[in-house]
Amino acid sequence: MVKTVFILIILAITSFLRANEQLILVISPKLNSTTATLQRYEKGEFWYKVGEPSSVTLGRSGLGWSSGDEPLKNEGDGRSPAGVFEIHTTFGYDKNPLGAMPYYYADNTLICVDDSDDIHYNQMALFDPLHPPKSYEVMHRADGVYRYGAVIGYNPTQSAGRGSCIFFHLKNGKNTPTAGCTAMDETPLVEMLRWLDPQKNPRLLQIPARECEKYQKEFIGIGCME
Repeated sequence: MVKTVFILIILAITSFLRANEQLILVISPKLNSTTATLQRYEKGEFWYKVGEPSSVTLGRSGLGWSSGDEPLKNEGDGRSPAGVFEIHTTFGYDKNPLGAMPYYYADNTLICVDDSDDIHYNQMALFDPLHPPKSYEVMHRADGVYRYGAVIGYNPTQSAGRGSCIFFHLKNGKNTPTAGCTAMDETPLVEMLRWLDPQKNPRLLQIPARECEKYQKEFIGIGCME
């Protein structure tokens, strides 16, 4: 696992040296909305749409900013992060990934640590029964929502209390809001996972509609859905 973490750190550093050529745009009607619309884009002369838009479910409290504006995203606040984030890895219950991204096989030993005081805070780790974290999330969940997913690169510096274990994953059966992740129906999620290309440095732009015009200057060609 130490080797895996080292590889992911190298990927995070080198990703900033590559052009961003894939973008996942998630726009919610308002900051506190629990639903949003997702559209994929690729970079040509300008950003152009890939596939059809799909509905997603956000945290039970809506969105919280990764930095700057209030409300800030914090651990346990029920907010999905707002801002621009790298997408480095995917995960799932199958031993083999759906696409080309680095992949975590989510068997019964894989966890994500959400204890702010733990050295592995906001990281995947293998469960050690002799030294278990005080708080963690089992990645092979009984409800199956982590059957397919991708890690959203929020809080990569592991700042204590700022939030952890933020993913794209499947919606639950009742289509209820998440604890801070972005949930999707199976068909668009699988399509997205197959589409993600590590060589194209994929990113997520997740914002309320009121902020879209500002980001259109950076990502020329994106549409402001509501």
